[in-house]
Amino acid sequence: MRCKAMLISILFLYLTCSKLPPSVGRSRDVVVIGSGIDTALVIGNIQINNYFPQKEPTFVFILAPDTAIRSVNKFHNMFLYGSLKDNFINTLLSADAKEAAKRDTFTLFKIHDLWAKNQTAVILAVSEPGYVVDGFARYRNTIVKLLEESYYQNLKAKYYEQGIDKGIKRVLEKYGFTLDLQKGWMVDSTYSSSGFVFVHTHFPDRSVFYYREKAAGTLNDSFALDKRNALTKKYYNGDYILKELTTAEVIEFNDMKGIRLKGVWQNDSLVAGGPFLTYFLQDKDTLNVIDGLLFLPGERKTDYFMTIEIIMNSFKTRTGNPSP
Repeated sequence: MRCKAMLISILFLYLTCSKLPPSVGRSRDVVVIGSGIDTALVIGNIQINNYFPQKEPTFVFILAPDTAIRSVNKFHNMFLYGSLKDNFINTLLSADAKEAAKRDTFTLFKIHDLWAKNQTAVILAVSEPGYVVDGFARYRNTIVKLLEESYYQNLKAKYYEQGIDKGIKRVLEKYGFTLDLQKGWMVDSTYSSSGFVFVHTHFPDRSVFYYREKAAGTLNDSFALDKRNALTKKYYNGDYILKELTTAEVIEFNDMKGIRLKGVWQNDSLVAGGPFLTYFLQDKDTLNVIDGLLFLPGERKTDYFMTIEIIMNSFKTRTGNPSP
């Protein structure tokens, strides 16, 4: 489940060729272009830091001056910023876009496939150089959402390119749900009579469980935290949530309202821990719980954890729900 941002739609003067080259780079790479890049300003405003439980940044920034655009303009994710006094900003923006930047002081634009296929370019344009910092302050949340969504979509495309195991999907249908999984995942139905089924794989260790019960009472943050702890204590050998590193938010997923938990799990007896993501979704009189977790000590976790989210977002009940 991904956030969608409202954007200003505008025409650009830059005319791309009818046949664009493919975009390049890792899904998490973000090329930052500016006439004079302020590294602290960029990182301080548009980096996402996750705690797994160690702090890990989401994006890898590739910083380049505006004079080097041609050498880096094929990457998946581009972020360009500057004022109307910068030649590269004036080249990119149409007359209407420049007028909007002059009138509104700060403007933010997004364009797909500017220089390459499957590329997202986010452009922050301000009327005068002195407004750049204020422009970051005004639009940083939107910029982060756009870059994170582009990262997610790039990773999702790569995931599905590798193919889905239809066999395991048919097995899961017997338990009332499906997930899009690649080969190598295994099903554990030991507790299926209690409404709990999980799938898991190794190298690295990942698991996703599905649980359902009759909905009772109010679904809120406190209930979600307590319910996950109760389920993992019973079925996952005592895993529990580190509340100080866990956030909760209200969500809507496939027309079901619910709660999304994202944080860190720990297991004292196994001396283990890592990131987790849980959806609590109420569908009429049924509570559906989908949970994914990762164990990968000492290694970068962001791509693997985002892939778990991609898998969870493919969740459908047996009656069928469209994928997000």
